[in-house]
Amino acid sequence: MSQPKPNFEQMAIKQLRAYILAHREDEEAIHALAMRLRNEGRAGTVEEFLEHVKQQVSE
Repeated sequence: MSQPKPNFEQMAIKQLRAYILAHREDEEAIHALAMRLRNEGRAGTVEEFLEHVKQQVSE
């Protein structure tokens, strides 16, 4: 039995990013993070989004 997915809207961006790194196939989570970053003006294109995720991973 699979566990229910977390509520991506309630997760902090840092938690959501960590979840994505552990569940890279979860397109819903990736989309949620992309939309959150876009809404905050932190990433505008797919390339910028991917770069943002890479930068955060190395921190």
